[in-house]
Amino acid sequence: MYVASRDDRLWLQIVQRKLYTRSRVNPDYVFEKLWGLVTDPRNLRIALARVHRNRGARTAGIDRITVRHVLLDGAEPFLDELRKELRGGTFRPMPVRRVLIPKAGKPGKFRPLGIPTVKDRVVQAAVKNILEPIFEADFYPVSHGFRPGRSVHGAIAHLKVLMHSRGADPLKREDLLPFQWTIEGDIKGCFDNIGHHGLMERVRRRVGDAKLSRLVLAFLKAGALAEAQFLRSDSGTPQGGILSPLLANVALSVIEDRYERHVWPRGTAIRSSRVSLASLFPADPDVIARRAYGNRTRDKRRGLPVFTPVRYADDFIVLVAKDGDPQDCRQSAEQEKAALARELESKLGLSLSEEKTLVTPVTSTMRFLGHHLRVRKHPRHGGFVPLAVIPKEQSKRLRQNIKDIFRRSTCRDSLENRLRLINPVVRGWANFYKHAWGAKRVFAANDHYVWWTIYRWLRKKHPNTRMRDIYARYGWRKPRGRAIRWRDRETHSVTMSPTRVRPFCLSWQKTPAFVPSLWRARCVSKGARRVRRGAAGNSLR
Repeated sequence: MYVASRDDRLWLQIVQRKLYTRSRVNPDYVFEKLWGLVTDPRNLRIALARVHRNRGARTAGIDRITVRHVLLDGAEPFLDELRKELRGGTFRPMPVRRVLIPKAGKPGKFRPLGIPTVKDRVVQAAVKNILEPIFEADFYPVSHGFRPGRSVHGAIAHLKVLMHSRGADPLKREDLLPFQWTIEGDIKGCFDNIGHHGLMERVRRRVGDAKLSRLVLAFLKAGALAEAQFLRSDSGTPQGGILSPLLANVALSVIEDRYERHVWPRGTAIRSSRVSLASLFPADPDVIARRAYGNRTRDKRRGLPVFTPVRYADDFIVLVAKDGDPQDCRQSAEQEKAALARELESKLGLSLSEEKTLVTPVTSTMRFLGHHLRVRKHPRHGGFVPLAVIPKEQSKRLRQNIKDIFRRSTCRDSLENRLRLINPVVRGWANFYKHAWGAKRVFAANDHYVWWTIYRWLRKKHPNTRMRDIYARYGWRKPRGRAIRWRDRETHSVTMSPTRVRPFCLSWQKTPAFVPSLWRARCVSKGARRVRRGAAGNSLR
């Protein structure tokens, strides 16, 4: 295992903290001297360590060289040669190796995945180490995809906080919900169709280093190799690269820019870069959140529509609110959907799917990030409460996977090998849905299905053996337990029911290490207090 030294990691953290602070203090600042940081030996060593610990370290690009082959000859010679190529201007990214992976739940459909070479991956990781803190200071708090410390559960919890009702009013039932309509966005082939011109325009707003800009563009234009055929890449960011998620977030932040007034109005930029952190009161996240709440409240009183998005990568939902007739609010949502489609087309060359981009009331079921979001009336206080539940299709898909693992043709295999295949699937499914409402009941039903599936498989495997002997060989009980669980040697079947189920709290989100301690304390502690109180006005953390 190749691991970067503690001194290298400390150096990178100091550099990233300086970049983040400068970017946060001055939103208009253009960084012009970044090439030396990208090609620094300490940065390259950290990049190689990151590539080595990734799950795709054993995967090779078009040159058929893996990280293991690189480390056999020594890491330092490899990094020295790579640095000479970068500093001498002779480095050229190689085309990615394109493979097709099946889409989950969509038989017959595949997702193209581009696998860069090890050398390209190391350079991309080095570039990301420098660019990430710069753009992280610009990203909006409603963006949750491919960001450090953010997750799917945070995006769903954020959406639930925004839709939470503040109480019941029997005379004005329409006013119970802060938002009445939603725009469920779906972009056609987002990662494959992002325009390079629009993306590089947004990159150059912050990066004025010509060498670094040319390197980023070279990665975008590297192309792909599929079945010995070269494919040009005139648009899109290849999925599978280390730098692609960051570039996709930079491009798709155009969605949040459109709703800056209602989401995160930064106001006038602080021009001086020498202002101390303690004097940055205008940049206080709590102040900006209150300013956004005030803008939404004033626009509602004026009869203007209010739009608030929540985005995870290319999946987003725009919440729409407008006082008055609900049909007027729906008309405003339809107009905004068309306007947003035109803006994405003009700036990034992306198009919204007409069939999947829907305008629906918040009281209907919304599909977002593998969950179903529903708004139901509370039996006590009468207000509306948003719930994230597990879709039935996901349970059916899980049961189908379990059925495939224990099909009749696998009876010659041992139970131990079958359990090693099924346990990660069951454990990962339970961890993903442990924050959903009613998950305990769904977990118990799936555990029941898994138990009987293994039981039927053992009966097929040992047709002439009494069930008593099968229990004696494969059955196992916990001390003072009654339920029988399956095991073979030292491998036990994993159950979902013991998983702790509770709603996700936004205060659990971790702040990146390069955020200064002063901002980290203000962002986390104040945001957590207001989310716990259910203050929708200051929930845009």
